Amino acid sequence: MKKNVDISATDKNGIFITLIVATFITAMSTTVTGNMIPNFTKYFDVSANLAQWLTSGATLVSGIIIPVTAFLIKKVPNKIYFFVTMSAYTIGSLAAFLAQSFYILLVSRLVQAVGCGMMIPFGQVMLLNVFPSEKHGRVMSAFSMASMVSTVIGPTYAGLMLDSFGWRGVFASLFAFGIIIIIIGSIFMKNITPRSDASLNMGYVIISAIGFACLLIGIGNISGKSILQLKSGGIMVIGVIALIIFSWLQLTAKKPMLNLRVFQDSSFTIAVIISICLYLIAMGSAMVLPILTKSICGYSDSSYGYATLVGSILSVFTTLYVGNIYDKIGIKPMFITGVIMFAVYTFMGISFTEHTGIIYIAVAFAFQTVAMSVLNSPATTMALSKLSGNARIDGSAVFNTIRQISSSLASTLSVQIFTLAGSDINAIHIVYIYYGVVTVIIVIAFLLFKKSESHLKV
Repeated sequence: MKKNVDISATDKNGIFITLIVATFITAMSTTVTGNMIPNFTKYFDVSANLAQWLTSGATLVSGIIIPVTAFLIKKVPNKIYFFVTMSAYTIGSLAAFLAQSFYILLVSRLVQAVGCGMMIPFGQVMLLNVFPSEKHGRVMSAFSMASMVSTVIGPTYAGLMLDSFGWRGVFASLFAFGIIIIIIGSIFMKNITPRSDASLNMGYVIISAIGFACLLIGIGNISGKSILQLKSGGIMVIGVIALIIFSWLQLTAKKPMLNLRVFQDSSFTIAVIISICLYLIAMGSAMVLPILTKSICGYSDSSYGYATLVGSILSVFTTLYVGNIYDKIGIKPMFITGVIMFAVYTFMGISFTEHTGIIYIAVAFAFQTVAMSVLNSPATTMALSKLSGNARIDGSAVFNTIRQISSSLASTLSVQIFTLAGSDINAIHIVYIYYGVVTVIIVIAFLLFKKSESHLKV
């Protein structure tokens, strides 16, 4: 693959700005609906279980599409790829704005998610190809910040918009952003990545989609009625079987869609477990905190937006400096700091009541977002640092796919636990006990990682 293409400095800066902004906006859209769940349940008269699919369904589609993007980037000219990606996102945003039923809104979100899933790998490849190796660290740092911070800001942005413009106003603004990015991209985007004879096994795509979808649908539809529990259990079994078949095919195929052999590296496996746990807490909280704040405590949309603003800002600054801090002090102090902050967040969540002040909720949110920022980058480093060559490329694809799927699973699990526990303040406490258990798993996984370091082949 040709790298460091000789293009003008103006075009380089234009491509950089276009991709950073596009990544920020598309990634933000993945979590923007979390704050709006109470609004959707009221407007469309649907349950929180169903409404959460606006978030978990979108992250699921993004996760499924990520492995496919490697094939598309190799086959489709970059300018066309960018236009199709942003068009899918923009059309999905417009359709969501116009939606007159919940299911039309859901389909619109899934179309939007296609654009989101296609953008992140494309942005990484393009920036690495455009800029010389001595600048890769800086451009990837900016790219990672745009991707991660935007998911934190999503609920905050929605909260600040809702009181003035309603939920349709949120999607209208995303549509406007999409149009602007398409215009900018039409000016600066270049065809850089050479096309190749890459192939794609659609059978792999279909089996993986069935597996993940059935697993999440089954979990999301568990109820107190035995007949529904049986139905949901059957759907989950189908999902598990499909994922087992998919895994076997990937392990035995000469050209797998996802090279699962990277799990032979113990540090990668442990890092994946830690990353899953991080997203179970962070993305689950993105669904539960708005329900607590607005439905149980009775605060306004804008109040929630302001409550999450401080945490979002702190997350931005933490993400900016976490790489340098990691290089200077190592992973252990950062891990201890992050775990302690998650523990504090969990204890604060268990203490929530119907009368909890908005400032207390804001402080809790800040602990969660900063903890996520502190631990997310080290987890990625843990996953990929011991891999090399093609193994690192394969590991990156597997890691990002699982991270997206984990985000979808997180939303489903948190809302389901809340619903089954009674959908009241006591249910909130049970959700936070669950977050405490997940935090303990993070600690155990990290201890296993440290124990295995001496046995790793560097």
